[in-house]
Parts: sequence; C-alpha cells; structure tokens
Amino acid sequence: MLEYWDSDDPAGSRERFTLAAEQATDPARRQALLTQVARAHGLDGAFDSGHQVLDELGELNGLDTEPRVRLALERGRLLRSAGDPAGCAPYFREAYDAALTTGMAGLAADAAHMLALVLPDEEETWTERGLRAAAGSSDPLALSMTGGLLNNRGWALADAGSWADAYALFDRAVEARSRVEGPSAASALHVARWARARATRALGRHDEALAELRELAATELGAADSYVTEEIAANESRRRD
Repeated sequence: MLEYWDSDDPAGSRERFTLAAEQATDPARRQALLTQVARAHGLDGAFDSGHQVLDELGELNGLDTEPRVRLALERGRLLRSAGDPAGCAPYFREAYDAALTTGMAGLAADAAHMLALVLPDEEETWTERGLRAAAGSSDPLALSMTGGLLNNRGWALADAGSWADAYALFDRAVEARSRVEGPSAASALHVARWARARATRALGRHDEALAELRELAATELGAADSYVTEEIAANESRRRD
C-alpha cells in the first residue's frame, strides 16, 4: 500500500488507490485498497465521504481478515481526525488484536502507534507493543511504523528533557526509515534526520549536528525547509558561544 501513498497529496493518493481498486482482480485486495480511499478522504477533511466508503465495505458478506483490520483502523482514524479521540480507541484496539492474532505485523504496529497517540497515559506501553509487533518483520509497513513509533517516543523523551535517550531513538528511527520506499519515504527520512540533528545539538555536539544539517540543506527537501535553516543557525550560534 505504501507505494500509492503520498501524505502530502491526499487527493492524488485517493486517485491512485481508487484506480488500483478498480483494476484489482482479487476481492480482498480491492477491499483493502478501498479502506485507503477512505483514509485519503479523511486526510482531506472529507470525513463523511470516508465513513461512507467504510460503511459500504462493512455491508459486504465475508470480508477478508486484512480488509476487516484495515476497516477498523481507518474508522478509528476518521473519528480521531474529526475530533473524537474517545470514540476511536476501541477501533484501534480491535485492529491491533486482530492484526496481532493473524500475524500482520505492520498493521498491528500501526494500530499500536495510533493507540499511543490517543491514549497519552499509555503512550510508552503502546509504543513498546508496536515495536515488538514490528520487530524482525520484512513488511514495509512494519518498517515504516517502527520509524514512526521511535520518532514519537523520542519526542516524548525530549519534551521531558531526556535528550540522550531521545537521540538513541531518533538514531534508530533514521535507520528504520532509510529502508522504506515509496512517495513519502524521502520526507519521512528527512524528518527523522532533522530530529536526530536537533537531539545532537541538545547534547552539545554542534559540529556533528551541523554536518548532518548541511547535508539536509543540500537536498531539495532541505533547501525549502525553514526548520533546517533555523537549526543550522542555532548550532552556529551555540558553537560561537
């Protein structure tokens, strides 16, 4: 599924998923693709349209396991995006339990990632469950979610002032995201490297941070990223002090 996703372009992603669903000959594949059409609607703020796609899928008899897990996951995401964090958690739990039971590592990690976001008091627990679910899997989604889980946990630690521990997680996130392909992969890796550089500055390693940031600034993404520019300036200032 990752090959169709570009989180910066939900409308384009929706078109790609719709076309792929129309061309799919396997019913389960078509159903899974349609859940991503619903997700793309949600990213565009068209929550009713997203729910309608999922409602139509839910009316099907004999919905396969993967589409059923994805339906619960995307139902939860739509509710969260629409401002219903309490209502979405049961759907994420349903998706996590079903995915873990049936060995779908990437989807289990994705559901755990969402639960870590919507249940802040259980954030560390769900992060660890997601990382365990994804560990050792070759599923591209598992790799992608590993990066996301590590990034989010890293920022929780950074916000608490534990920059050394945050750096270790950001470093692992870079490694995980460097192995992911797809339209959004470069952007995700860029963000992971910026986060690592930010932690490097917090640890007083300014030359190391500047080396990474200047590499980022030399890329198309980095050249247009004001956060990279600001972080370079912050490191240069601290290095002069």
